Amino acid sequence: MWIGVGKGKGGAGCTTAALELAYAATQRRTRSGRPRRAAVLDLDPQGNATDVLEPESRRIGIKDVLAPHDPLPLRDVLLPSVWDRVLVAPADRFLANREADLTPDAVTALRRTRISGDIDGLVDDVIVDLPRDIGKISAAGLLGIRHLFITARATIWGAQGAEEMRYTAERIASRGNPELEISGYIIAAFEETPDSRRVVEEMRNQFGGKLLAPPVPRKIMVPESLESFHTPCREYGSELESVADVYQKYYDSLLESADDSR
Repeated sequence: MWIGVGKGKGGAGCTTAALELAYAATQRRTRSGRPRRAAVLDLDPQGNATDVLEPESRRIGIKDVLAPHDPLPLRDVLLPSVWDRVLVAPADRFLANREADLTPDAVTALRRTRISGDIDGLVDDVIVDLPRDIGKISAAGLLGIRHLFITARATIWGAQGAEEMRYTAERIASRGNPELEISGYIIAAFEETPDSRRVVEEMRNQFGGKLLAPPVPRKIMVPESLESFHTPCREYGSELESVADVYQKYYDSLLESADDSR
């Protein structure tokens, strides 16, 4: 499965969702009984997912797949990470330059990779951490994936950002990636307050059954787990199992629906 995680506003938990979905993938097995393998493509120039996964080098990365001249195949930039059965296509500070020099051919590079099946022997799932800015790099990611999760906080601005990302995804689907579908809207770092419940109800009216339940609970130890110790939530401690359980549920539901459609 080629899965993207995007957001319309910063601080929406997009990178956390991408990492936790990649981890969730490795907790399941293929039909042959082998543990699943995942790749994280870090399209966010901030490189937070890359920081967490700690590849041995950032000399090559996703910027080289999107290069205007002599691009590298995706399989050549997928590097081992410190997470079991998770590879990463690293981001670095030069990725932001691709926004200015991305060619039409480079924009479709990930789509060609998915369709060709070039990395099917390396991984079972590809998780794309999309950047916040909706530009050419985002378009490259959206053209490559088949399933999109949109993350948002339970705030008015969060709901607006989710709507902006939905609009962008629908335009990409109509213009170049008809296989793209929104698999769900993830409410991240949710706290029970009267205002957050009101916003969730408004989002449910707006997005219908695509608004995933339950929301991801806010846990102050999540940044400690991922940002400080570079550890999946489930492996960090029992206090974060509720967070890991929600992401596992989202992944399992998508995997089941994808299997049913084959």
